[in-house]
Amino acid sequence: MSVQTSAYATDTLPADTVDVVVIGGGAAGLNGALMLGRRDRQWHHPERACRGHARLHRARARFAARDIGIIDTPAQEVVDSQDGASAGVRLADGTLVPRRVLAVVAGMQARTEGMDGLKLPTEELPGNMGRRFASGMAGTTDVPGVWVAGNATDLTAQVGASTAAGALAGSYINALLATADTDVAEGVPATS
Repeated sequence: MSVQTSAYATDTLPADTVDVVVIGGGAAGLNGALMLGRRDRQWHHPERACRGHARLHRARARFAARDIGIIDTPAQEVVDSQDGASAGVRLADGTLVPRRVLAVVAGMQARTEGMDGLKLPTEELPGNMGRRFASGMAGTTDVPGVWVAGNATDLTAQVGASTAAGALAGSYINALLATADTDVAEGVPATS
């Protein structure tokens, strides 16, 4: 079913009839489908994107309440029209789901290139949101002398939040160094 939409200042989708398909999922994909469903847009959400979601049965009921279709067949490829625009998504069974608008929801993952030797622990975030470096207060890690900050540990952090996290970690490191220097000046034995 296609539906007519109305234009909103913050809406980047065309103000005419729009059907959308989301590829990928987890919590972000489910949320996106529900948000567009609220805007009277139809989403077809591949079931594969929902697998492992703790509340899949509940999600199906919520989608049905918003007239959001669920396609149980996995997506195989995005198909372009002759003019290069989106034509839709071809499913694994060969069926073409025609759509002008596609939303791709990918999991986030901290970039770890060059850090393998540190053996920093990582952890999965809930709802298949992604994988991050595990950290405690002010970016502390289980590896002595190594702190992490920004979107390496908070995958949704933008530049401002990442900068603030780095400043907090740096402040904490500075406090530890000042304390160690003072301990040496007082003759306090070093602790590991």
